[in-house]
Amino acid sequence: MQEDSKGSPGHNFDELKERFQNNIYGTPKGRLRLDLINEDLDAHLAERLGEGAWRILDIGCGAAMISGRLAQAGHRLTLTDLSAEMLTAARANLESLGSALACEEWREGPMQDVLPQLQGPYDLIIIHAVLEWMDDPRPALELALSKLRPGGVLSLAFYNRNGLIYRNLLQGNFRKLKKNNWYYRKGGLTPQNPLDPDEVYNWLAQADMRLICKRGIRTFYDFMQKPVARERSYEDVLEMERMHSQKEPYLSLGRYIHVLYQKD
Repeated sequence: MQEDSKGSPGHNFDELKERFQNNIYGTPKGRLRLDLINEDLDAHLAERLGEGAWRILDIGCGAAMISGRLAQAGHRLTLTDLSAEMLTAARANLESLGSALACEEWREGPMQDVLPQLQGPYDLIIIHAVLEWMDDPRPALELALSKLRPGGVLSLAFYNRNGLIYRNLLQGNFRKLKKNNWYYRKGGLTPQNPLDPDEVYNWLAQADMRLICKRGIRTFYDFMQKPVARERSYEDVLEMERMHSQKEPYLSLGRYIHVLYQKD
């Protein structure tokens, strides 16, 4: 799906829902992403989240694995996704958690189209693994930030260009690197536009956002030889990720980067 003036609105996972859920939520890779992001939220926002119900906007919510947990704690959700199938999965997840009534709005469509229709402001905006599917992500990010109240928090996770380059170096994909070609393969789950972390940090600084925390997600796991990775327990891998994912140089090599920023 393309939009002439706005560029690609993002990838629609309707046809890939089952594969997406299995790859993201049913593997150690997906568990690491969820566990580490939840740890960031707990470490830096738990006290504030406990002060009262927040209005939370989850953009590209998928199955609402992160926001569903927050709904259980009494917070109010607005869920958006380009995929009707993923919104169905989110609804099923919330129902399984006994939190279906926590969702005030369900919106299907590109964030560029959906966000102008929403009545902000929000206390927390979640954008995880969304911007890297867009040709021109900065305007979409700025639009999202316009819905965040002063003092509100952005939770942003994005596919890291540095990590992708390093992985291709290890695999000897030099031709791809020389061409700077991240062409999206139909049916694949590799985003078309991996983001440069420094560029993203600059966008946020220019939007008067203040850094709360920063972490690499899967700083080494994706680079492990598969036989070695299979021999290591999930608990051991998670422990090592905790030890290294918030310090350089490992942070900047993560497959994803997760940041929390507060709006000044």
